Amino acid sequence: MMKRSLGEKIFCVINIFVMIFVICVVIFPLLHIFSVSVSDRIAVASLQVGIWPKGFNFAAYQKILSNPVFKRSFINTVCLTIVGTFLSIIVITMIAYALSKEFFFGKKLVTYFFVITMYFSGGLIPTYLVISNYLNLNNSYLAYILPSLVNVFYVIVVRSQLETVPQDLIDSGYIDGANEFRVLFNIILPVITPTIAAVSMFIALGRWNMWFPVLLYSTKENMWTLQYYLRNVVFGKFLENTKNAPQMVDADIIPPKNYQMASIILVALPIVSIYPFVQKYFVKGILAGSVKG
Repeated sequence: MMKRSLGEKIFCVINIFVMIFVICVVIFPLLHIFSVSVSDRIAVASLQVGIWPKGFNFAAYQKILSNPVFKRSFINTVCLTIVGTFLSIIVITMIAYALSKEFFFGKKLVTYFFVITMYFSGGLIPTYLVISNYLNLNNSYLAYILPSLVNVFYVIVVRSQLETVPQDLIDSGYIDGANEFRVLFNIILPVITPTIAAVSMFIALGRWNMWFPVLLYSTKENMWTLQYYLRNVVFGKFLENTKNAPQMVDADIIPPKNYQMASIILVALPIVSIYPFVQKYFVKGILAGSVKG
């Protein structure tokens, strides 16, 4: 066993303290949010709640879970996340597959066209005019999906990974009579599963946290997403200005602070609970897709 030098030992000690500090910075705010969401009304009002609850009051969770606006927002977010992620992965993979082919005519020109869009966009106003005036997608779920369907960075990552697939494996599919679609979906995709899983998780996270398109393109309450619902709750608008406000919160039973913190927990919990199952793909997938060799 190789003996570690003094410098390596010092580095390990410093690294441990830094990691502990980072963990505390991440964990303590979450503990505080959860504690406030379940603490007693008097303790919350008097600012006595730290990282441990003061009493237990789950009325805020019961009120949120029984609220039809939250239920509809949850269904919208889940469906948009699943459908949007699936469509994005299909389109991104097909674009990356085409750009990975050496015989693709105009490959460099198309690649430059995609890369330029990473640094220069049309801007908010032109995008809004296209979606609203030209495509007439106001109050349509397509307005949530289409503008962010393709992410050029993920196209480059997947293309780089596709270029590492042995050509002999691809040729074997052609020899067996497979067309390009079967080669891509039946032969290549199983090989790059870690990259696809990692990219899918990042896309799903972006879909789950989507709220700005709702603000721009929707005027209907039944088309809200969870993050837009949470935005209104945190800003206090949902507690005061909507038609559901009288049924939402009784300040004598559920303080607005309890309701806001409970909303944060319920909105974040579903997507956070998925991380342990796909975490192993993150480093492996992104690293494999960014290094050719």
